[in-house]
Amino acid sequence: MSGKTAFTPSGLDSLRGGTLSDPLTPGLSIEVLARGKKKWRYERRLVGGDGKVKMSLGLYPAHGIAAAREWARALNDLVEVGVDPREVQRAAEERASMTVAKAHGLYIEAAREGRASRAKRKNKPRTISDKLKIYHTDIEPKLGKTSIYAVTERDLIKLVQAKGRTAKVRANRLAAELGVFFGWASSLRGLEVGLEDNPARRLADLRFPEAPRKRKLSLEEIGWYLRAVADEEDRDFRRGFVLFLLTAVRFSELTKARRVEVERGIWTIPSKRSKNSSAHAIALGPWAAALMMTNSEWIFPAPRVDGPRTQGWYEARDRILKRMADYAGHPIEHFVPHDLRRTMRSNTRRLKIDFETAEAMLNHLKSGMERIYDGYEHEEEMAASFLRWEEEVGRLARAEGVAERLELPAVRIDPPRSTRMRYRRDGKRSQRDRLA
Repeated sequence: MSGKTAFTPSGLDSLRGGTLSDPLTPGLSIEVLARGKKKWRYERRLVGGDGKVKMSLGLYPAHGIAAAREWARALNDLVEVGVDPREVQRAAEERASMTVAKAHGLYIEAAREGRASRAKRKNKPRTISDKLKIYHTDIEPKLGKTSIYAVTERDLIKLVQAKGRTAKVRANRLAAELGVFFGWASSLRGLEVGLEDNPARRLADLRFPEAPRKRKLSLEEIGWYLRAVADEEDRDFRRGFVLFLLTAVRFSELTKARRVEVERGIWTIPSKRSKNSSAHAIALGPWAAALMMTNSEWIFPAPRVDGPRTQGWYEARDRILKRMADYAGHPIEHFVPHDLRRTMRSNTRRLKIDFETAEAMLNHLKSGMERIYDGYEHEEEMAASFLRWEEEVGRLARAEGVAERLELPAVRIDPPRSTRMRYRRDGKRSQRDRLA
């Protein structure tokens, strides 16, 4: 050991073995390793605690004397007040490892289990899918590897504004999802992340103006639509696009429908697949009931795998749109399956269907005090109104000469009264049917 060697650069360069303590910094020493390498060490008893704190910095001269002393003094500040610097270091390493990607994984897990919202409600698979799409498309490429504790409001503003330059609607969805994600991470529900401040709390102020969709098909367009659906599409797509119009349901509610959901002319969409988590019972007219018939587990089985047919619908829509333009002799405004839902709703007043029944046909929940006190289910009214709408669409199909191709029954056959409406919108049997 060379205890008299000066603690200077030249003295440390000449050190050939043993350990040399720094006379100016308690706990700091330099140790000569095998092959002559020299390593900084720190060893000191924790004030008010048991045992010693032993740590190492790295090799000399990569870390010089000044850097080693600064490191040791920071450790002394903690040790002298009874704080173990190793615990502080572990906590810092854990924080550094909590990237946005890791935190988002914990958030999605909480969303699936119903721990992400104040209502403690599990998110639906479709909602989870939407969240993951926004994350993988817009968040992960820019922030995925960043520590979530280092993300600033400016980072998120830049992210949203960049998206808004090309897709304003998607930018609004991105801002909303960032608000939900970072809000969870900074709340008691997200203690496993433990974000102290929410950098997304003001992002709602960046909302871009959105023009609400108003697209609906006119009666003339419905005629072209039915003609285009009947022409050249395979039977599943023919059935599906007619049912979108007749039932006014959402895309996933129809394409993922199962045979067991249809019983004695009533199609009950389960709450787990409806947007508002409320089961929706539709009394099918004769035409819709015939189109829903299948021998498969699924109303629309996939052609090559065991599951529902969820692919190819928008490609079929594009073909239908092109044929409609050919019939009309001019371009037809773009539409999506959801616009067929708006088309049905827009015709209810013309068909003398009252507002409450029309809203019930779309499975729109009542609002305010009415939602609390008005439990009337509009069963009979909905059954009659869906039949009225079916008759109107059938009239247009006959006028276009495609009724047979679209499997419209040649003669209207009213379903027996005992089978017209057996379920409330929540999927349970009505009191009238229990007494029947």
